Amino acid sequence: MTTEIITNPQMEDTHYGVQVCPIGDDGDLMALGHPGIRRAFAAFNRHARINWHLPNLADDCRADLEDWIDTVTEHWAVLRKPDEAKGEDADWEWVADWADENTLGALAVTVFRAD
Repeated sequence: MTTEIITNPQMEDTHYGVQVCPIGDDGDLMALGHPGIRRAFAAFNRHARINWHLPNLADDCRADLEDWIDTVTEHWAVLRKPDEAKGEDADWEWVADWADENTLGALAVTVFRAD
């Protein structure tokens, strides 16, 4: 089976010009591109307010940006169709395989890790 790479993935929403969607089931988020850590954080925070009805990513009105900014990191990933042979759900829009910037089909992404 040939892996079908996705170059224009469907994202859930756009905030401040940054396309955002949840990844996994733990509250992690991914944005397309490297808009800068603070801008990505702002987009993720707005996503939490708009889509999850939380006051912010921390779900705490007293949360301080400096306590959370390190949870946002820039990466590269190849986004592809799911492979059921690998146990991936065929209903998923796509799967992200972490890569480096020189990998064929790699896209710049920024990630928020909730843990």
